[in-house]
Amino acid sequence: MSVFVLVHGAWQGASTWDWVAAQLRAAGHAVYTPLLTGLGAHAHRLTPDINLSTHIQDVVSLLEYEDLKHVTLVGHSYAGMIITGVAEAASERLARLVYVDAFVPQDGQSVLQLLPAPFQQAFRAQADAEGDGWRLKASERQLDLWGLKDPLARAFVRSKLCDFSLNCFAESLNLPTNAAAQLDRTYIACTAEDYPARVAFQPFATQAQQAGWPYFELPTGHDCHVEMPEEFSQILLNLNS
Repeated sequence: MSVFVLVHGAWQGASTWDWVAAQLRAAGHAVYTPLLTGLGAHAHRLTPDINLSTHIQDVVSLLEYEDLKHVTLVGHSYAGMIITGVAEAASERLARLVYVDAFVPQDGQSVLQLLPAPFQQAFRAQADAEGDGWRLKASERQLDLWGLKDPLARAFVRSKLCDFSLNCFAESLNLPTNAAAQLDRTYIACTAEDYPARVAFQPFATQAQQAGWPYFELPTGHDCHVEMPEEFSQILLNLNS
């Protein structure tokens, strides 16, 4: 039996993993889907004090509380920052990191630094105009940005949308030991050519390929785990077979 911890991305909640979690559990594995503070069912608790460090601690606390070991830690999108930070704090509990169309940061980097300039500017402008300088309100804009076209997948993700904080994107990640680089790392890229956010994540997919990581592609928009849950789950199962 393998242990999977699936970490959701920005503007979403843990339940976006439901379809994948069901597949993995049906195959006999233990699956945990931590809910990040201020998101999902706890969206009403979102404050400007919540940042990247908060979300890293959410996952570290789960690993410690459940005494999880030999974990395959999976991070979607923004959660690439989180799982990299978790590796720094609790690498002894981890077996593998899986980046799903995700940021792969280096020491001292933030999401805002890693995003293309137009995205940085758009998020800052949105927060200033609609969210007191920090709140990024959820809307159909996210679904369009992620290239969600399939009606069922789009409706599912829409039902999970919640506001997010720019402060999570602004905080830099400190990686003094670069512990993530000492673990097995895998990258799963979403490759639908007409999905707008692809430009933000393609550089990390390319870097992973060049570095010789196990690398996979799914022909979807940004939420491949929702658009192709069976195929996505099979990738994870094969990694641990």
